[in-house]
Amino acid sequence: MRSIFCLFICLYVTNVFAQQADDELAAQFFYNEEYDKAEILYKKLLKKNPESVYIYQNYLECLLKQKSFSEAEKVVSKQTKKFKSKPLYVVDLGYIYGLQGKEKEKKKLYENAVSYAVEEMGNGRSGLVSIPEQLASAFLSKQEYGFAKSALIKARKAYGPATLFAQNLIEVYKLTKDYESLINECLLVLNFDATQLRSTKANLVFLVDTDTKIDYLQEKASIYVQKYPEKTVYDELLLWVFVQQKKFNSAFRQASAMDRRNKTEGKNLIDLAIICLSNKNYAVAIKCYDKIISFGADGYFYLNAKMGSLETNYKLISETGQYTSEDLNLLINRYLAVLTQFGKSPQTAKSMKQLSDLYIYYKHDLDSGVSILESLVVMPRLQQKTRGAYKLALGDAMLMKNEVWDATLLYGQVDKAFKEDPLGQEAKFRNAKLSFYRGDFEWSKDQLDVLKTATSQLISNNAIELSLLIKDNTGLDSSTEAMAAFAHAQLLLFQNKLEESLEELNQLPFKYPKHALEDEIYYVKAQIYENQRKYTKAEEYYNTVVKFFSDDILADNALYALAQLYDLKLNQPEKALEMYERIIFDYNSSLFVVDARKRYKALKKATQGAKSQ
Repeated sequence: MRSIFCLFICLYVTNVFAQQADDELAAQFFYNEEYDKAEILYKKLLKKNPESVYIYQNYLECLLKQKSFSEAEKVVSKQTKKFKSKPLYVVDLGYIYGLQGKEKEKKKLYENAVSYAVEEMGNGRSGLVSIPEQLASAFLSKQEYGFAKSALIKARKAYGPATLFAQNLIEVYKLTKDYESLINECLLVLNFDATQLRSTKANLVFLVDTDTKIDYLQEKASIYVQKYPEKTVYDELLLWVFVQQKKFNSAFRQASAMDRRNKTEGKNLIDLAIICLSNKNYAVAIKCYDKIISFGADGYFYLNAKMGSLETNYKLISETGQYTSEDLNLLINRYLAVLTQFGKSPQTAKSMKQLSDLYIYYKHDLDSGVSILESLVVMPRLQQKTRGAYKLALGDAMLMKNEVWDATLLYGQVDKAFKEDPLGQEAKFRNAKLSFYRGDFEWSKDQLDVLKTATSQLISNNAIELSLLIKDNTGLDSSTEAMAAFAHAQLLLFQNKLEESLEELNQLPFKYPKHALEDEIYYVKAQIYENQRKYTKAEEYYNTVVKFFSDDILADNALYALAQLYDLKLNQPEKALEMYERIIFDYNSSLFVVDARKRYKALKKATQGAKSQ
């Protein structure tokens, strides 16, 4: 008895190994496109394993590659009879008919398959995945989209509910580019399940991005908003569509209506304001904040709106340069009023920092700005990283006052407290740059070389640029002198002594003719003119760097600065788009590529959205 059992085991193991060998050899023949040889082995394997879809499909492929349609029909027909509940085989049979031009036979077979699938679903023989779903999937694999859609819709009509097979139909509509039906299906799904909003956005985002059937989407969403006012999900969808298209005025009206209808005290408006701010649409951001403020001081978002409005007006000054002395004084007084009303605390610290910037960089009142920063760095309950950032700002202010020792001390404290953090690396970079300003090039370069491997790409890039500048321009005594003069001019620029900086830069070409600092001089002059709000002059000098020094290290910096100038200060979006595009394609390894791509996309949509509003 024992010997018989051992013999059985041996035969079984031998059979398994033989089958495995055949499988591997068949796969090798198939891979090498030796279909006649692979066919022989797969036929043998399928006889032993008729349930293996993998073996069946490879066997069928071998037959079709050799145009053995008659044999293929026999194989598929046999599988169809053996596995009636698997629609895959019926669809394959129709596919073979199609390859032979038997369109009538194929159509009749597919129509019967749809009817059978619907009938079987009604009989409860569906399994984990319903037969109409299986059939639709098989049809899709053969690009028979019409029959896939027919199977799903007929089963839905027969047995319901209204959203039955919705996700399958959405996939069919995407593949067939039937975008109106796709939109209708997505809106239908939301009517029954509001939690599907995220997946709905994912299904529709490519329509919004490509501006495809977007008017139809807006129209249908608006109809649903009016038809089902109690279902806020449609309001949210419509607002999302406006935001994605950068139609911020339309988004403002929608958010206002939502907050009014749902009594949410400005929640949608505050969210929209933040989005507008990040997209540099300051006008609509201010409208959002002002609307919330109009709700009254008892409103939940009142303080957020007050500070948000201040920040938006601050950015209008700091990023666009579009302000007068009266605008500046008015905004400073608004900051002071808010701080008087709500006090100085971690909650209002950001507004205090912005106010200090206005004093230091625009009002040129260093003492008032420093006083605010000094109170911030000792403020209780402030997060340590925030405190460190304010210390760096105070260090900058001290350097502007020419109190070099205090600046070095503050930078050093942050460097020590946040050694491996980007904040600490930024502090080290500022100390290295301070040494550069003072003409201590050797020590500065040593620190910069350490920062070349900084975790922050921005710090690393800045360190590399400044290190290369020092290395390339300190080889000879005369070069060292020229570099010292240039570094001092940059310090004057940092200290906002713009005319003095410009005068020193103007003298450099005469004192040191044909010096390698030429492109750096043009670039710094452009920065000075930009700070003076002489934008046409700044444009000229940035263009000089881009045109005549396109292979030098500052070329992409100048191009990005030029793009920002056109974008934010000269209100020339078409030229800005052109500059961003040049960065993306001509300087694709630049640090500015990511920001340029984002801003290009946002600006492109904003210009299109503005035209359609």
